[in-house]
Amino acid sequence: MQSWTLLIALLLGLACCTVSADANGQSGYMDVSSFARVGTTTFKGSKLGVFEVDGVRVAEPRVSFQSSCSAVEFSRMYMKYQLTLSIRIDPNALRSRKGSSKKVGRVSIIGLNVKADRGLSSRQSGLSVMAKVKKSGRRADLVFLCSSFRSSKALGRVGSIPVRFGFRSSANLPRLSCNRHRWIVFQRRVDGSLSFAQNWDSYVKGFGNPSSNYWMGLDRLSEMTKTSSERLTSRCRLRIEAQSFRGRKYRAEFRMFQVLGPEQQYRLRVGLQVGRSALGNAFQGHSDMRFSTFDRDHDTSKHSCSQIYGYGGWWFNRCYGVNLNGAYTTNREITNDATYMSFYLRGKHVPMRRSLMKFRCY
Repeated sequence: MQSWTLLIALLLGLACCTVSADANGQSGYMDVSSFARVGTTTFKGSKLGVFEVDGVRVAEPRVSFQSSCSAVEFSRMYMKYQLTLSIRIDPNALRSRKGSSKKVGRVSIIGLNVKADRGLSSRQSGLSVMAKVKKSGRRADLVFLCSSFRSSKALGRVGSIPVRFGFRSSANLPRLSCNRHRWIVFQRRVDGSLSFAQNWDSYVKGFGNPSSNYWMGLDRLSEMTKTSSERLTSRCRLRIEAQSFRGRKYRAEFRMFQVLGPEQQYRLRVGLQVGRSALGNAFQGHSDMRFSTFDRDHDTSKHSCSQIYGYGGWWFNRCYGVNLNGAYTTNREITNDATYMSFYLRGKHVPMRRSLMKFRCY
């Protein structure tokens, strides 16, 4: 992601999901409610229950979530975008009083069990929510691909006894709104080292490296931009940048941008341009077109535009005014060939050396 910032408000959740972050699972843990509740304590504005576990008085851990995020990053391990949210854990909220015979113990947090209110299905994300508690037990990282979530359990130990604590309602995280002013890159071409002659499944899932030649994937692009299949909205804005082999730069921006879901073959919708540009004029003709690849033809031509013009995937019409996923040429003498990554300018299909497509949502 150039960074992908987002998710969010981005992700319109499709399914609830629960993932345990404790590598050892929850078997053997006793719920804290099975122990005697002996009072409450207040810590940094939070009212926490106090329990007696094996003769030791302990307070519920206080968990603080960062309510906003700065960026969504691409994980090479999972080959997916991930949002990492910092968590602060205060397990020692209870102090012993002078002259008191009651023994006060320490809760050592060793895991978090996180439940998502709404998130992507495993088919789309492959990862819902995962909490990584750091060795000190004072901090954790919550890695997830969900638009909102709530944390439900903390797994800890009091002495040698494993205890599962529930979080208070005050610990719930509000709906995320992640750095709305950052642009999210979903297409990038820098050279010909990666072929964009990919099949339907590859374009749906995504391919390449976000910092180099890259296609985010239609599933994720749809979830991040789709608001309604019935009406146009301006929640997201699209910007396209391209550079020719002669160094000429082109840019276009649109006030509205949506990619609908698989049931609509990832139909593209763009609104009015911000200003006017040759690139924008050419791209506007692709609005309301369904996505096509060489093995899935949804264009309005009698023949497969993808197969005729470079085998790349695109929102072809009959066939295109702009095609930034076409074949890449290194021959600078080619000045008019629709087979290549190009757009139609003054009666010619001008090959492009670089391209960038990005969006941001409000």
